Amino acid sequence: MPVIRIPDPIYKRLQALAVPFEDTPITVIEKLLNEYEARYQPQQVSETENYRVLEPDTPSNLHHTRVLRAVIGSQEIHQPNWSKIVDTAHEIAIRQGFSVEELMKLTLAHVVKGEKINSGFHYLPEVNISIQGVDSNLAWRNTLHLMKNLKMPIEIYFEWRDKEGAAYPGEKGKFIWNAK
Repeated sequence: MPVIRIPDPIYKRLQALAVPFEDTPITVIEKLLNEYEARYQPQQVSETENYRVLEPDTPSNLHHTRVLRAVIGSQEIHQPNWSKIVDTAHEIAIRQGFSVEELMKLTLAHVVKGEKINSGFHYLPEVNISIQGVDSNLAWRNTLHLMKNLKMPIEIYFEWRDKEGAAYPGEKGKFIWNAK
């Protein structure tokens, strides 16, 4: 078993998270790793799980959803979320040879050439465009529209958080659109 030395400042931080008489440094580290994995590790999506299959063109309200898995074409998106899905779709279009001007005609998203980081825009330096952020409903609508124009399949697996305002609290859903 490996032995590690923990500097005093980090040990004090671990102590602050510990439940007295219950936790050890190992149990605190394990809790932190569990939290990290729950938030940032790709979720395993099982075909046997019960997913609500949604019609891609007429989805339910996607507010309060968390993306579990996303595949565009044959590209799986690492640590997916709605914003990253939109970004990846636009990056794929540029890499397929579309100019920014052509992309702006194909997409419903607000896209500008170059770097813009105000008014809700964020910059994608790999393709030198900026995209304005949107909520989950518009992110799906914009992505599907672009995928249809690119004739690329897309699969999104997600879950509704168990929150007031979620369309199906605690349930899982999926979109599958195949280019025809």
